[in-house]
Amino acid sequence: MRRPLAYEVVFAALVSLVVLAPGIWGYTLVDPWETHYGEVARTMRETHDYVHTDWPGTGTGKIGDNEGFRSKPALMFWMMSAGMWAAGVAGDGGYSGELCASARTMLALRLPFVLSAVAGLTILWWMLARLVHRRLAWLALLVVGSAPMYCLVARSAIPDMPLVACTIGAVSLFALAVEDGDRPITRFRRLDARHVVLGIAAAFAALQIAVAAVYFTHHEQRAFDRPIPDPALWLPLLIAALACAQARDGWTALRLPFILPGGIVAAILDEPMPARRRGQSAWRHVFDDVLAPWDRHALDRYALRGILFPFVWADGGAWRDTATAAARLLDLRPLTTMRQLYLLGCYFLLGISILAKGPPGLAVVALVGALHVLLYARWRALYEGAFELKRGLLMLLAVALPWHVAMFLRGGVAWKDEYLYTHILNRAASGVDNSPGTFAYYTSQIGHGMWLWAALLPAALTAAFLRSDRTTRAGRVRFLAVTWAIAATAVFCLVQTKFHHYILPAIPPLALLVAFLLEDLAAGRRLHPLFAALAAGIALLICRDLMHEPDRWIEMFTYRYDRPWPHAAPYEIDPSDGFLALGVAGAIALAALAVRRAALVALLAVGVTGLAVAVWALQIYMPLAGTHWGMGDAVRTYYRERTVYGQKLIYFDAADLRDDWIGRDRWTFETFIPDTLQLGQPIAIDLELREPDERTVAFAARLTGTTTAIGDHTITMSPSPGELDKLAPMMAPTERRRSRAPVRAVDADRLLAWQLYWRGENFWSGGEIWGHHATARDLLPEMKTSFVRVDNVELLRYLKDPQRAPLGRRYFVITEEGRIQNLRQLLPTVRARESFQLVDTTSNKFTIGSFTL
Repeated sequence: MRRPLAYEVVFAALVSLVVLAPGIWGYTLVDPWETHYGEVARTMRETHDYVHTDWPGTGTGKIGDNEGFRSKPALMFWMMSAGMWAAGVAGDGGYSGELCASARTMLALRLPFVLSAVAGLTILWWMLARLVHRRLAWLALLVVGSAPMYCLVARSAIPDMPLVACTIGAVSLFALAVEDGDRPITRFRRLDARHVVLGIAAAFAALQIAVAAVYFTHHEQRAFDRPIPDPALWLPLLIAALACAQARDGWTALRLPFILPGGIVAAILDEPMPARRRGQSAWRHVFDDVLAPWDRHALDRYALRGILFPFVWADGGAWRDTATAAARLLDLRPLTTMRQLYLLGCYFLLGISILAKGPPGLAVVALVGALHVLLYARWRALYEGAFELKRGLLMLLAVALPWHVAMFLRGGVAWKDEYLYTHILNRAASGVDNSPGTFAYYTSQIGHGMWLWAALLPAALTAAFLRSDRTTRAGRVRFLAVTWAIAATAVFCLVQTKFHHYILPAIPPLALLVAFLLEDLAAGRRLHPLFAALAAGIALLICRDLMHEPDRWIEMFTYRYDRPWPHAAPYEIDPSDGFLALGVAGAIALAALAVRRAALVALLAVGVTGLAVAVWALQIYMPLAGTHWGMGDAVRTYYRERTVYGQKLIYFDAADLRDDWIGRDRWTFETFIPDTLQLGQPIAIDLELREPDERTVAFAARLTGTTTAIGDHTITMSPSPGELDKLAPMMAPTERRRSRAPVRAVDADRLLAWQLYWRGENFWSGGEIWGHHATARDLLPEMKTSFVRVDNVELLRYLKDPQRAPLGRRYFVITEEGRIQNLRQLLPTVRARESFQLVDTTSNKFTIGSFTL
């Protein structure tokens, strides 16, 4: 009796999670991408705007500049925001230093991406177990999941893993549709698979409808200078129309604008109609068709006529044979088979992949589908609607289109130009970021990104071409894996912009071909000695590369490839022994695959070594490398050593000030608790009330007192006697007016980011170095402490301004390790130059120094 898959597929997901998740909190976020994207998500949490993507920084360093963020869709920011919400991190943007306070920050940002990787592996396992064999499913889980590029990127908060997971899911569902789809819809007691698939799609559509309606009720559209209909009304209706049109009746209703003109044309030409009764006028027949009961073939003809009529005019006879073509082009068949539901799931995941990273996933899967139709000559099935293209297009648009429309309405032409032209079309056609290359660019990335499994690729590809018997299901699935690998590799080799991690979507199909080879060996086939020797040699060559250049792994998901590995003193980190041990063990196991008597033992040894490579990469290599490719530890040192002097409060409504202070005899605020803070330490609260223009100060007061309580991340101060009397003029009741929320900023020693624009300084400081939060960037110029320009004009202007940089305070500076010593001679006072010292040298790339002005 064949045991059910349900429990085993859950076990496969748990195994994947156990391998990939532990330790994601153990090392800092890797600059620049994890922190760049993380800051966009944190800004969403701060502004509560989950549609508009924003980056509060600029390469010019000017206080009023804001380069924004227009390069990626919103899915990964929603994932990060959800992770931060679940972990209780960065609520309302986070308190000062919160992101450095605990490992929950790394857990919050990375866990959603680990879960997407687990989901991709799980659906691949399910497809293979259902279509081929459970042993092959487990081998694929091992090979794909333990490939270094897959497991390392799975733990990185970048959009590539959601894209790849959706691509894996879409191809897997496509395989299920063509191989196991012509059967009735599966039932689950009172429900069936239709309720699951359409329920997920409907829930996603309902969420987008609610977000669009609420969002544009409170935000203006900026894309058009002239007034347009309210997006809070028509955008939810558009989403609902696209979602409902996937039902046959909804599809017919969506075509009504074309059906009615087409019917009118038919009445004018007075052509014979299929169900027309004697003596009935053509006009009446049109509306009888529109009303129940509907004659769908007639409606298809009318819709086709209504679509084409503006372009083509012909007499009635020329239209009399269009019913069949209209039915093929416009009719939606009822959902009766699993093939249709698998394909709808495929299109749904393609829509999600567009929200993850744009069109690459769609391009790969579309090419896989096109090759399937071409190589199997399934033109008739395509024409007859077997691939659900119409319903699939509606599903894809319902999922991916609403955010793009909303973002265009908010960001306008500037967003459209940068997002569509620069980051999609130009990346593909001409290359950006000075990263073009040829198809050979990715050969080394595939080698380093798969290591032991890359060593078996020559044998796996040969076996795939020789053993892809298209008369068996297993052979056809193997052949599909070949087309998938070709399609993914071709797409990203043709794309002119090339980063190391761009080839990641090709890793799963290549790894799947290796899994098929291992399945052959497990079934009793022998690996030819030439392939075994070649595999052992490739494994040792890759081992040599990694021993001498261990940064090859972390460079698979970073931006700059010229950053040095911390070989030199005082770090002297040398992982070559680990690489050597794994390489030698892998080479011996691969060579042993050619020995028939030891084949199964060798196969087990290869699997264990491949898993050991993944575990070593995740638990040993990344904690070592991550420390030097991020600045989280350095910025944490700043928050731990700085002195807190109090808090600054800026109010825009006297009612808010009164609500905060009436009847209060102490004040509590949140911040990272520095080591220097003690009970009884003097502390002050600076209050301002601004006029409606937000520039003129209507009232100001400074309340002095002492620290009376210290919590995990709170400081409580008690004002000195008589200090609260300063607020008496503001305690009289006033009418509340609509205004922005108060600005609350911790007054402490400042962190200066000098000649640095690596994004991590923004994220870890919670936006403080750009003038506190996004809502206060122009109100607290003393907190604008990012000085990017190398001419140092803005830095010296800041340090010489006592209103922005008071004398006697300590200032911390974060910059690249090679520049920090050049700062001393630039400092404007003797005391600053004499007090300059290095504070944190944990990383070989980012260093913190300090001085007293």
